[in-house]
Amino acid sequence: MASLLRSARWLLRAGVAPRLPISLRLFAGGPGRPHAALCQPAARARPVAGGLSNQARLYAIAAEKNYLQEEPTSFQRRNASQFDWALMRLDNSVRRTGRIPKTLLQKVFDNTCSSGCPGGNQALLLLRSCGSLLPELKLSERTELAHRIWDKLQKLGTVYDVSHYNALLKVYLQNEYKFSPTDFLAKMEKANIQPNRVTYQRLIAAYCNVGDIEGASKILGFMKTKDLPVTEAVFSALVTGHARAGDMENAENILTVMKETGIEPGPDTYLALLNAYAEKGDIDHVKQTLEKVEKSDLYLMDRDLLQLIFSFSKAGYPQYVSEILEKITYERRSIPDAMNLILLLVTEKLEDTALQVLLACPVSREDGLSDFGSFFLRHCVTMNTPAEKLKDYCKKLKETKMHISPLQFTLQCALLASKTDLAKTLMKALKEEGFPIRTHYFWPLLVGHQKEKNVQGIVEVLKGMHEMGVNPDQETYVNYVFPAFDSVRSVRPVLQENGCLPESSIFSQAELRSEAVNGNLEYVLSFLESNTLPFPLTSLRGSLIIGFRRSVDINLWSKITELLYKDGRYCQEPPGPTEAVGYFLYNLIDSMSDSEVQAKEERLRQYFHQLKEMKVQIPENIYRGIRNLLDSYHVPELIKDVNMLVVREKTDSRKPTSSDLESTLEKLKTENQPIRDVLKQLILTLCSEENMQKALELKAKYESDMAVGGYAALINLCCRHDNAEDALNLKQEFDRLDSSAVLDTNKYVGLVKVLGKHGKLQDAINILKEMKEKDVLIKDTTVLSFFHILNGAALRGETETVKQLHEAIVTLGLTKPSTTISSPLVTLYLEKDDISAALEATIDCFEKYKILPRIHDVLCKLIEKGETDLIQKAMDFVSQEQGEMTMLYDLFFAFLQTGNYKEAKKIIETPGIRARPARLQWFCDRCISSNQVETLEKLVELTQKLFECDRDHLYYNLLKLYKINGDWQRADAVWNKMQEENIIPRGKTLRLLAEILRNNNQEVPFDVPELWNEDAKDSRDSMPPSPVETDIQKDLQNACLGRRNKDAYNIFLKAQKQNVVFNSESYNRLIKLLLSKDSFTQAMQVKDFAETHIKGFTLNDAANSLLIIAQVRRDYLKEALRNLKMALDLKQTPSRVAVTRLIQACALKGDLESVQAVQKMVNGLEDSIGLSNMVFINNIALAQIKNNNIDVAIENIENMLTSGNQNMEPQYFGLAYLFRKVIEEQLEPAVEKISIMAERLANQFAIYKPVTDLFLQLVESGKVDDARALLQRCGAIAEQTPIFVVFCFRSSRTPRKSPVLKSLLELIPELTEKEEVYSSILKSYVLDNDVSSAKALYENLTAKNIKLDDLFLKRYAVLLKNAGESVPFAEPPESFEFYAKQLKELRESSL
Repeated sequence: MASLLRSARWLLRAGVAPRLPISLRLFAGGPGRPHAALCQPAARARPVAGGLSNQARLYAIAAEKNYLQEEPTSFQRRNASQFDWALMRLDNSVRRTGRIPKTLLQKVFDNTCSSGCPGGNQALLLLRSCGSLLPELKLSERTELAHRIWDKLQKLGTVYDVSHYNALLKVYLQNEYKFSPTDFLAKMEKANIQPNRVTYQRLIAAYCNVGDIEGASKILGFMKTKDLPVTEAVFSALVTGHARAGDMENAENILTVMKETGIEPGPDTYLALLNAYAEKGDIDHVKQTLEKVEKSDLYLMDRDLLQLIFSFSKAGYPQYVSEILEKITYERRSIPDAMNLILLLVTEKLEDTALQVLLACPVSREDGLSDFGSFFLRHCVTMNTPAEKLKDYCKKLKETKMHISPLQFTLQCALLASKTDLAKTLMKALKEEGFPIRTHYFWPLLVGHQKEKNVQGIVEVLKGMHEMGVNPDQETYVNYVFPAFDSVRSVRPVLQENGCLPESSIFSQAELRSEAVNGNLEYVLSFLESNTLPFPLTSLRGSLIIGFRRSVDINLWSKITELLYKDGRYCQEPPGPTEAVGYFLYNLIDSMSDSEVQAKEERLRQYFHQLKEMKVQIPENIYRGIRNLLDSYHVPELIKDVNMLVVREKTDSRKPTSSDLESTLEKLKTENQPIRDVLKQLILTLCSEENMQKALELKAKYESDMAVGGYAALINLCCRHDNAEDALNLKQEFDRLDSSAVLDTNKYVGLVKVLGKHGKLQDAINILKEMKEKDVLIKDTTVLSFFHILNGAALRGETETVKQLHEAIVTLGLTKPSTTISSPLVTLYLEKDDISAALEATIDCFEKYKILPRIHDVLCKLIEKGETDLIQKAMDFVSQEQGEMTMLYDLFFAFLQTGNYKEAKKIIETPGIRARPARLQWFCDRCISSNQVETLEKLVELTQKLFECDRDHLYYNLLKLYKINGDWQRADAVWNKMQEENIIPRGKTLRLLAEILRNNNQEVPFDVPELWNEDAKDSRDSMPPSPVETDIQKDLQNACLGRRNKDAYNIFLKAQKQNVVFNSESYNRLIKLLLSKDSFTQAMQVKDFAETHIKGFTLNDAANSLLIIAQVRRDYLKEALRNLKMALDLKQTPSRVAVTRLIQACALKGDLESVQAVQKMVNGLEDSIGLSNMVFINNIALAQIKNNNIDVAIENIENMLTSGNQNMEPQYFGLAYLFRKVIEEQLEPAVEKISIMAERLANQFAIYKPVTDLFLQLVESGKVDDARALLQRCGAIAEQTPIFVVFCFRSSRTPRKSPVLKSLLELIPELTEKEEVYSSILKSYVLDNDVSSAKALYENLTAKNIKLDDLFLKRYAVLLKNAGESVPFAEPPESFEFYAKQLKELRESSL
């Protein structure tokens, strides 16, 4: 095995020799706890975010996790949902950046407080976030925030237990907060909270941090009297204590004392000693200790060395930092630790050292990142670093290629932080470097003066702009300068007096816009008549419309409109004055409410008449929009005045209906009538009664009258009865009757199964070929049936049957090769104990289909038999084909499964390995189902330091197994271990642990989130089931876990006949399975049975959500609405998918009332459900449009986007769903009005998201010409690159989308040069197997010398190889997964 592990480490290509982490800690039991768990040291108390990877586990929740699969929610449903939301938000921050911004923590805190009475978990989450995860805050500010949270939550009624006090202690230690441990204990005693081992350990650390050995000794003595174990964490604290007391000799002797007590010093202890030397500036002893550690079996991680750098820097010895930096390997996972150290150094005013650490990071130079130093510069600005220092830092970052534009970025940070002096200094520096200074750079400086009406401040900023050669544009004057003055006309003299008046016409046009908005149309007309410089009407349209509405002089309206129409200065650009004025008139009327139009009806009539006399014309298509507007405003007389009437065509179609015919066979025989239909019905009835013999006799008697449906039912009946001969004969007669007829999928599968089982292999293959030829629908259940056919043959040892049937299924394309469908090929040899052949079969599957079926079982067998050579062969193969990480996990699980825990430990501690939640959960489920307690315990123990490992979830799985076995002692030990690891337990974990303790009459040492429906449960759930009930329930559980819905339902029917009633959880699980398999009727039968046999039975969150989805699918919308209301009344949280599909279905029916009813139901739950407000906005508008209230829908959308009190930023206001449905439903009037609205928002309000969404939907629906016309009318669409990037990324994940992306590139060619875009486009080409397009893209990119990443090249190379073409470059050797993860990490580390 040693050679095996050496190979595993070699595969990672580590830059240094592998160093194993610390060995197992000693076993230590508490009083009355015979089965105590392993004791691990508490996380190190230090100010640096060095414990980041441990801290990150507090928030390590997979975003894709479906919480609906947990137990029923508590009575405090909103609090539980709030906790999940907060935990997810904080987790995302930690995953992306390795830290938590104060603003995010404050937002979570505020939301938590507003929830009413926050729970204990929420308090624990907030408190633990106030330590090293806030490196951007000063230590004192962190502690102050923790105290504020503590006091506020206590006032709101939060109940604190020992875990909260321990969390507060941890925060004190991380923030170096000086406090009295005796006072802290007194505070706990007053609250009637008993300290535990973790409390005492952290109090010792608190004494030691201030060098109080005497105080620490008292606590230590107290721990010994209580027989509490003394762990490595205590000894590490004592090292620090002696050192800070000035006694380095005793500090060093602590290591000897540890060995004498049977505890080997680990990295924690050595780090404490190294920090002690660093605080003394003793670099020689630091070097000696580092050499000693390197020669041992221990190793220090990068984050430990980073902590050492902080200790040197803070103690005033920055000269030694470079020597420590040389020893850092900069593994990928240590980059967040380095970033947090840099931030903390800046916070502590040690910016020079922070820059030194930043420049030592190799990530940007190696990976081509252009803005890695952004976080450093931003924090320097926040901490008021002097401008000269910042300029020097920017220069160094640019020289070392750490940042491509550091000065510009720093200027942006200064502007956002409203640091005026710094901003001016940086702008001057940029100007000196020849960088253009833009107008909008000065807007943040103008805003402050504008609010205070500070005219002199405005003038000074304008002078500064003039000095830098920056000319203000119209937006600057209109939005930031004019509002500071009493009137628009008073601005010109002031600016002229101070020499700030520009010579261009920009100021005059800005005056024109402002005067137009104020309704001064006389000035507007005078200006337009005397103006000599042309400008487009679109630049004035929005302001002029407001002016028209504020003016009552219709003559001025008409004269201005005529001038704009006939004067070439204002309508020079295509499509000319007709369309330009047409849009102006439409927008004018559209901007008015119906009451305003009615009040101004006579003025508008006069206006239209004057325009007619002036021979002003508008296009017909725009007229239709005006006509619809006027019609909706109930002013039909105005339509006549416009005199452009068009009749709207309507179509109506109804689906034909049908009726059933009933008769009896006897009646038809006596009347000498045709009997075919009745015969078929009788055959079907006999088949349902499983009466095969009588059905066959009936078929023989009336063979000439047999129908295709009757034969199909008989074939299926014979297959069920294992009657291969009659089934085959019936199939041949069926084909003779109608060779084009097609059986349903299940009947074909039944034929394959029975024919293969009885040796009729060629006939079975012929059936498979017919399925392909007749294009029979293949579902997931069909593929599962294929697996059972093959697996049954494999278990019977029928080698040829398995191989030939598998080959036929895959070759014919009835299903894609998968580990499931191909596993019988390996099972054949595992059952025969031919392990070498099993490995060859697995490898052969990968070479043919790129899958590795049953590799875990094969590896386990090889390890058990000691087949080292074969293990090496398997490992090399997996590593080469799927990457080192996959190989290491395969090997890790195999070692665990076979009891080789030492080897497993070495594997999981390999540098660079990360948590893979799906794989870990797979192994947990395997251990639970097979009751492997020791194996699962070892998994949890060995993964303690695994990066990004969700520790709470692993402990939850462990507790599930303890509950099954009734082992409360081990479960109780888990509680202490979770506290030591600083884990925030989820509600389900606490409930499960509490249930285990209560079932064994033990005290629960924490506040338990109660289940809402707990009291309503029938006593049946708490009664011990009989052995028969236990076996049936276990069978049901296994069937549900295996997703075998038919087996699970049959078990339910069997239990029903035996009067066996399961518990509520089992019925919920079965109902969820049946609904997910689209077995709606069966699910309702189970639900009805459970409701009549279990008092107070209700579906849980997940089952209710699936029921709503099933009801929507069947168009049972009223039932779905009632079900949603019932779920919410039960304090359940429905899934986002369920609520969204219900809303969409109601909207498509035009049922606005139901959509709004759902909106009221889920009010306040949007965050916990994950429901965007845009779902309601889109579907309310769609329902209104379906009801022919198009104008109301458009007006509502426009008001939301243009009003001052916007609830959502315009860039997130996505209307793609609405546009897509309107286009799909061919609602042409709505499409036309929506187009006008979107263009108006873009041209008048610079809101480009709607028009871009419309453009993309036109492209996606194949209306490329319409999209091109829209792009020509609104050129700003082409600049909305972020929206296109997201669209391309999403489209690349769906087959047959490459033509859409091609069309998009033809319309906007410059998108090809964006990395995210061309990567997504290639992915789409690969998905569609479009080799020629991929080649053209590659050649285009290489011709432009664009550097392509490894994932792009790998994807392109595989496409070419699969097409049998040569690859024009060296193919990247690693797997897709490897390069995808590498690219993701690069982008995350740059944030």
